[in-house]
Amino acid sequence: MSQKRIEFIDLAKGVCILLVVIGHCGAPIHIPGLEIVRMPLYFILSGLFFKDYGGGLNFFIKKTNKILIPFLFFYLVGCIAYYGIKTFAPEFLVTDAGGLLDIFTNRQFFNGPIWFLLCLFWCNIIFSQITINIKKDYQRIILVAILGFAGWFLGKKGIFVPMFVDVALTALPFFAFGFYLKKSEILYPNKLDRYNIVFAILFWSIAYLLTRTTEFRLSLHYNGLEGWSTYFISITSVLAVLFLCKTIKYIPFVSYCGRYSIVLLCVHHMIYRTLMVLLPKTGIELLSDKWSIAIITLLLSALCIPVCKKLIPWFIAQKDLIKLPQKGA
Repeated sequence: MSQKRIEFIDLAKGVCILLVVIGHCGAPIHIPGLEIVRMPLYFILSGLFFKDYGGGLNFFIKKTNKILIPFLFFYLVGCIAYYGIKTFAPEFLVTDAGGLLDIFTNRQFFNGPIWFLLCLFWCNIIFSQITINIKKDYQRIILVAILGFAGWFLGKKGIFVPMFVDVALTALPFFAFGFYLKKSEILYPNKLDRYNIVFAILFWSIAYLLTRTTEFRLSLHYNGLEGWSTYFISITSVLAVLFLCKTIKYIPFVSYCGRYSIVLLCVHHMIYRTLMVLLPKTGIELLSDKWSIAIITLLLSALCIPVCKKLIPWFIAQKDLIKLPQKGA
């Protein structure tokens, strides 16, 4: 029997993926604290549901099914699109991507946003080894801090590490924060829920104050993190979103997109890049507006969800492509 879904988590994931899509489309959102909340929210939510499954082969296969296989599938889809456009319509190819070997040589893929899946895969692998081999929490936290510093240092020095391993190190503190946040009662109904909106306002106020009084920058895609307050702004912003979502619980379209956020993450880039080329050719000014492109992209991406569920469930983490070995086999 599958576990009952936690509604407000789907809503939080929905808020996250909507911010990702809207941001990539260039539609402006000027809300202090939300400038850098998208990727930290994703990593913290992932940490919230981390399990090591005893480590070893079982863990590796589970994360391969849920994360690595979707990444590889949509990476190849992006490469096929890249080479197709390069061959038949090169005038429409505006990208820093270079092709199949980008995973080893570049931070930019043709289907760019799926970098997150590869980075998340490494976060899971690294953190699983930490939890398996180190039993004391304070030692785990110290090691996570050291690895996070190492990731930041690589980014600061402009040192490129293939396959986003360096970004995984930088993002690891967010992932670990989610893991330890699970030890609180935030995931489930509790007596403090009556104050959720107060907590949301409080954490957002802290994030707002820090954005107005400190220097900060977060661009995880390019392993760019500057300013001592960046982690604090990110985490307080995420907590504000979580407490707000726990108050609201459910918004149909947003929650639906959150439940299947991996689909929107993997398809929206190729959709909005196509729209940016085609819609201006219609001569209709409204359709060329960035918010119009963002809304159309969201709708088309959401329409891909039932199609992907039916045709390619193994590549959107809905079914396992690789089966776990049977006990006693």
